[in-house]
Amino acid sequence: MRASAVLHTTSQQLRRPRTWGAALLFGLVWNGARMLLGGPEPGLLGALVPVLWVALFMVLVPLPWQWTGDDAPMASVLRGAAQALPWMAALTLGVLLLLGSVAPKPMPGRGMVPGMGMMERGPQFRGMHPPPEEARWLAIHPRLWLLGLAHFSFGLLLGWILAGRERAELQAIAAQQAADEAKARALQGQMNPHVLFNAISALTELVREDPAAAERALVSLSDLLRALLEHGSRLRAPLGDERRLVEHHLALERLRLGHRLRESWDWPEELDTLEIPPLTVQPLVENALKHGVSVAVGGGSLDVRISREANLLRVRVANTGPAPEPGEGAGIGLKNLRERLRLQGAPADALRLTREGDWTIAELKLEVPA
Repeated sequence: MRASAVLHTTSQQLRRPRTWGAALLFGLVWNGARMLLGGPEPGLLGALVPVLWVALFMVLVPLPWQWTGDDAPMASVLRGAAQALPWMAALTLGVLLLLGSVAPKPMPGRGMVPGMGMMERGPQFRGMHPPPEEARWLAIHPRLWLLGLAHFSFGLLLGWILAGRERAELQAIAAQQAADEAKARALQGQMNPHVLFNAISALTELVREDPAAAERALVSLSDLLRALLEHGSRLRAPLGDERRLVEHHLALERLRLGHRLRESWDWPEELDTLEIPPLTVQPLVENALKHGVSVAVGGGSLDVRISREANLLRVRVANTGPAPEPGEGAGIGLKNLRERLRLQGAPADALRLTREGDWTIAELKLEVPA
């Protein structure tokens, strides 16, 4: 991983419940064993020290195994070990110095060997004075050095295990994202023939009733097909591209419906640079025309409104005409749109269909960069 990715995974590790769960469990076992063995009361700070140490230990030991300098999720065994050895040596030395600083100090003239945390009495030590101070290297009990060796070895193993688990999780997330992206592209590809099928079905009426209008509609149909092909290759596209797609679609519907279609728009051009999933507004407009305006006696009204509030884009497409039948909101276009939104992380209620008086209203909420 690169440095930014390592910092990100480290911060995630600090926020994970399992990190603090393991630390709390160790703290309970440590303090419980200390009390059972008759040790002194540790106090609140003393009881928290093992918990904090284990949490910090679990966060720090994977770092040398994760650092690669590139996009690889984990270093090779040789590189990881080379980076982990000095890292764990420094962590272990810090723990030993901390333990050595709080260990009981030797009492001069009482037959203690400097560096030992407990009295060692015996015939060979009676009457002997402590060795000179310069002979001491570090006042740490030998048993603490054994603890340090265990700490060093366990840290190397645990760091490798935690880094491997993190790599497996990242690979699983990447695989899931790739699967969701492939499914979203497949669903998006299904929309292209669906839109064209509806457009061609509308043209059949014009061929019989107005051949000249049908000829003009074929030109609009080619523009619609071109826009669909451009949309089909992307998972996100500028809102302005969606506007052009809707305009091509409405050009066909105007030829078919004529004066029966009454439109009103509130779509600020300054929002056209925002990127959204393709084919989000067009299915709402198509659904409004197909199930509302075109089947109403005398036609109906179509009202399209786009607005933005901080990092939320609101799309509102309303139409007059007959109220939707139960289950009508689960048509191919809207069902496809809901599934694509779900795959891209949108909440379940991002798309809502409601009825207010003579109007059927489709409301869509999308998160966009603030």
